[in-house]
Amino acid sequence: MESKKGCLIYNGFWNPSAPPDPVLRLAKAAEERGVHMESVPNTQLTADLGDGVSIRGVRMDFAFFWDKDIRLARALESAGVRLYNRADAIEVCDDKAATHLRLAAARLPMPRTLIAPMTYREINDQVEPFCQRAEETLGYPMVMKECYGSFGGQVFLIHGGEELRRLARERESRPFLVQELISCSVGEDYRLYMVGGRCAAAMRRYSDNDFRANIGNGGMGEGYTPSREEVRLAAACCRLLGLDFAGVDLLHGPDGQPLVCEVNSNAFMAGITACTGIDVAGVLTDYVLKKEGLIR
Repeated sequence: MESKKGCLIYNGFWNPSAPPDPVLRLAKAAEERGVHMESVPNTQLTADLGDGVSIRGVRMDFAFFWDKDIRLARALESAGVRLYNRADAIEVCDDKAATHLRLAAARLPMPRTLIAPMTYREINDQVEPFCQRAEETLGYPMVMKECYGSFGGQVFLIHGGEELRRLARERESRPFLVQELISCSVGEDYRLYMVGGRCAAAMRRYSDNDFRANIGNGGMGEGYTPSREEVRLAAACCRLLGLDFAGVDLLHGPDGQPLVCEVNSNAFMAGITACTGIDVAGVLTDYVLKKEGLIR
């Protein structure tokens, strides 16, 4: 009987010379467990929609899907490949508005959020009613986020009406939302790396010179022991979004209540591993290989 074949799929345009760090870590963890997983850029795979759906390039039974190429992910699933994470989960997490809509419908605690109207062309004065509602609802300062963005990019702290309207116009056709600023959490958040509904590792991230705490933007990190309430909230996010694993970013509200800031379906693991000493790639690899019946 032919053994199961697993792959690590990543975006070949990210760095054509080498896979990204998480893929290297996962490949190494799999090898240490006696399982070879081939690293495959999305550029080497083609969805063939002829008689049904097939994938040309590399045969596989399951894969870590470390990319946001949703069309390819859906094609792989249609061809019978099991993905970690699944296409639906990656797609909803890639869109901050869709993420917050899903979580708000379940009444999970989060900052007050307003989603800007969709536009097909350059934003003009038609965005004025939205700006007025944002001012009335949130006040200043407030936070603007493009719905698609990573590493704290495309996130802005807005102090007044002129700045709000300028930034809204500059978004052009890119979707965005605005949120209340949780002033007691400026420059600080808490990342819980969830695997299979459990917290594998957690860290506090902080910055002394930026309202964002992302390590990629110069923030620092330290190991953190989350409360049961924080773990339950992060697990609920993963369950509602259909995630096998995720980096769930939490804020602390004025009363200490945890609030969902963002949920990342392809969270990097170098920072949290360095802060905590926990081999997150190993925990994640164990979870997937056990589900596939390749290790006990």
